[in-house]
Amino acid sequence: MENIPKQKKTVLLFTRIHRVFVLTVVILVSKSPTVLADADQESSVGEVQEPPIERQEMGMISVTASRVAEAIKDTPVAIEIIDQQALETVKFVDSRDELLNRIPGNSLSRNLRIPIGGKNYTINLLDGMAVRSFGRGTNGFIDEVNTFDIERVEVIKGPASALYGSNALGGVINVITRDPPSHPEYRIWGELGNNDRVRGGVSAAGSRDDLGYFFDLNGLDYEGGQERTALERKTVSGKLIRDFDVDASLSLRAEYLETSEESPGSLDQAAFDQDWQQAAIDDAYTDQQILSATVGYVTGLGPQSEVEIKYAVRSHEEQGMPSWNATADYGEDDMLNHNLVATYHRDFDRYRSRVIVGMDLQRSHVEEDSYDARSSDSNIELDRSWNIVAEVASPFLQYEISPVAPMRVSLGARYDRVTYDANNLDHSLDDRAEFSNLTPKAGATYELNKENSLWFGYNTGFVVPSRSALFSSTRYITDPDLKSEKAKNIDFGLRGRLMAGRLTYDVALYDTKIRDMVVIEDRPGMDAYVNAGEIEVKGVETSLSYRPLDGLRFALAHTYARNKYREYVTGSNDYSGNYLAASPLHHLNARVTWTPRAELDLELEWDHLSAYHTNSDNSTDPQGQYERPDLFHLRVSYGTGPWSLWAHALNLFDKQYAERVSYSVPSRFSSGGRSFTSGTERSLYAGVSYTWR
Repeated sequence: MENIPKQKKTVLLFTRIHRVFVLTVVILVSKSPTVLADADQESSVGEVQEPPIERQEMGMISVTASRVAEAIKDTPVAIEIIDQQALETVKFVDSRDELLNRIPGNSLSRNLRIPIGGKNYTINLLDGMAVRSFGRGTNGFIDEVNTFDIERVEVIKGPASALYGSNALGGVINVITRDPPSHPEYRIWGELGNNDRVRGGVSAAGSRDDLGYFFDLNGLDYEGGQERTALERKTVSGKLIRDFDVDASLSLRAEYLETSEESPGSLDQAAFDQDWQQAAIDDAYTDQQILSATVGYVTGLGPQSEVEIKYAVRSHEEQGMPSWNATADYGEDDMLNHNLVATYHRDFDRYRSRVIVGMDLQRSHVEEDSYDARSSDSNIELDRSWNIVAEVASPFLQYEISPVAPMRVSLGARYDRVTYDANNLDHSLDDRAEFSNLTPKAGATYELNKENSLWFGYNTGFVVPSRSALFSSTRYITDPDLKSEKAKNIDFGLRGRLMAGRLTYDVALYDTKIRDMVVIEDRPGMDAYVNAGEIEVKGVETSLSYRPLDGLRFALAHTYARNKYREYVTGSNDYSGNYLAASPLHHLNARVTWTPRAELDLELEWDHLSAYHTNSDNSTDPQGQYERPDLFHLRVSYGTGPWSLWAHALNLFDKQYAERVSYSVPSRFSSGGRSFTSGTERSLYAGVSYTWR
């Protein structure tokens, strides 16, 4: 391999490691005496089997994959569950940089799997409900929820449109909030750190008779290490659950979030080399006020059927000047989103079959105002205003069956009808766009034994063009007749545990093709949105956890992704065959946790990215690819009785790095060259909490 370039050597090495690992697991499982024993002890076809053994750190139950509680081993999708233990360990402020980098499949730009910042390929859910306005999904959604009111985060990767509608080509992020505990529990805590970091909060929870309650109030004030990265966040949330009998309950949750965040903008090469923590823009900021409420009612209709009706409403007001464009005007967005979901499921003893049927209704109303200056002065004249309403009506159906004892098959479909109505300030443009699509899915799981399983999935999806592409862009020619983007995905995997539970693993291989991509075509005078692109994203995602000794644990999350343009021609530029920008072949996150005594935990985290192309051309950047330095994070926690203490050091060795680097050739919109989104210098903080029951 002496003559093979370093990058290709790395690719070959990790590819071989994946192949050897998967083959080894299959051999170990197939030779395990428990396989035959389990086969002999399996119940006959049609009888209810015992629930599978819970697997360490992978969670036993998912409520996202099929909208009802389901064992992970019966789930034919790539899924990651970030549990309460991980949330307590990380205590994140920025979920993309501190939390999602610990699982495979997150990209460097906006979406799961697919690193394209201008695309809405990720669906955001709160307790299974769509709370963000239609077409505004992002992998940073977790930061828009009270982070101390999260029980777990379920992340489904790849198209999930058969149950969750359009825009899920990259995946689904479902934040599950906490339920009240059975006994009263009260907590007060505080945290201090460098760069004037102050954070703290109080919570109260418990149950009395048939009524459970949860309340949390917390706040953050942080100046940030880089200039103009100050962040203020205030959050309050509460939940009530009333149990009427064994089979019926009513839940009500409300939340208010207020944030004020400065934005430094992106630095050019000279500025980044001179002082990577300086700001490029001195007035960019965003203020947000988010108020949401969810009500849900669930009742049993006999021992094997259930009906659930949920309604969620969310008001999101946003004001400020964006940092992505130094000449962008001051803007105000008012967004109101409604979501109503009714689901019925019925279990049958014969073949362990299950039917899930439901209706998903969503209405998003967005008002976008822009003023002709970078100022919020009320005397500034309103320049542009848009009023856009999106309505979605979607029936869905899924059928699950176990034709033989170790196998479970699922078939599903969803029909989406989406309508956009838009008008501008003077009603000189009133337009409407309609889209409809039938989205099928299929999957199967096969239990090798009670602790290991294979799975296969075929999923399709579609994405409605953005509002900007259809109606409201001021820089490009729009087209309300654009077609929706379509995707097909095939993936399969192996998950389970070995060595008496000391080794847990989850490996997924996937291949997603997206056609009719909406791209910007170069044209004389003004560029235009057109359906012209086709991409393919494929790779291998691996999660491993190994406990060689009590008190010592190793964990690893690895993503190998080959994201390429199959066909992508815009004017004189032909990117066909090129890698997507900001798409490293490898992302490796490894942690070692040492527990020398029951009260003390120490975790060292290593995060590695391989080099990536800085633009779609793959060749015009004179400096070639960008390779971020490796980052290390240290976390220490100590708990005794009602007291808990922690101390964290992020970017332990104070490395100079960019979260993302892009390159552009000179144009009428920019002077070209490299653009650096700076990372954060070393961050140190410590906290203490007191909990009484």
